[in-house]
Amino acid sequence: MKSFLKQDNMLLHCLRSYIHVTKASTLHIFHRGDRHVGRNSLRQTNNKQQGFTLVELVIVIVLLGIMAVGITGFITLSTQTYINVADRDELISSARFAVERLNREIRNAVPNSVRVKQTVFAGFNIQCIEFVPTVASTTYIDIPVSPEIATDILTVIPFIGSDGNNYQCTGNCLDAVVVYPLNSGDLFNNQFDGVGKVFGLKTVTVSSAIEWALTLDRSLGVIFDDNSPTQRLFIIRAPVSYCVASNSLLRYDNYGYSPTQLVPPIAPAKLMAEDIVNMDLNESAFSMLNATLQRNALVDIKLHFSRNNENIIFDNQIHISNIP
Repeated sequence: MKSFLKQDNMLLHCLRSYIHVTKASTLHIFHRGDRHVGRNSLRQTNNKQQGFTLVELVIVIVLLGIMAVGITGFITLSTQTYINVADRDELISSARFAVERLNREIRNAVPNSVRVKQTVFAGFNIQCIEFVPTVASTTYIDIPVSPEIATDILTVIPFIGSDGNNYQCTGNCLDAVVVYPLNSGDLFNNQFDGVGKVFGLKTVTVSSAIEWALTLDRSLGVIFDDNSPTQRLFIIRAPVSYCVASNSLLRYDNYGYSPTQLVPPIAPAKLMAEDIVNMDLNESAFSMLNATLQRNALVDIKLHFSRNNENIIFDNQIHISNIP
């Protein structure tokens, strides 16, 4: 009997020990599981904070698209502005060169020599301004005027050319002399006959420090129509024409005198400017106001340039001396 009780006690003791060990193991596993679960939760929280949603991605893409469109538009506008400014500067530079030269040459034209004409030639509207350029001017001491005896030598005061240097003419320099021209006909109608206002110049001789001798290209001598009230004598060269044709400004020279203004002159043309659009007869590039008792002759030049929708109008008036 005692042996059975002893065995029961031993079994009970073993059972209690097993329950205790099992409980401890269970608690230990439970605690480790809690720590594992906590770490996973922390990792999930961090991953959730570091990512982004689809809505955020769409918003970012939209904002980047708006910025790209704005930057592209800014670059395009800046580039187009630069191109427009470059075109405008180039147009102004080329136009200013031609206009300034035209103005300078007309200012140096012989008084009363300017004439303007426009017509239609070969289907194109052509507008031309023609004038006789002055090479030099001086004061003469004596010239033959009817009923005086004809001579081919004129006595003048020493002078310089329009370029600021001493004027020279040796061996028929193709220049001419004119005294007291009152209109363009006095210059263009005179064919260098023995009587008139324009005669060819052959040589210039320095007679002394106060006198020069001009030898005319007519050995039989010449007779001038009139004396100049101020004793002015001009040395001139062949006429010059500026014409607007085919959207270009052209210059003609060395083509000789003609009673009728030729439009265009029979001579090689030199291109001075392009992109001229005032080709209509109602929009004259050149116009002339004759001299009056109150003012000098006036030449109005209006050139309309256009390129790549850039428009520039040069409109200026040139006063021409009326002291022949």
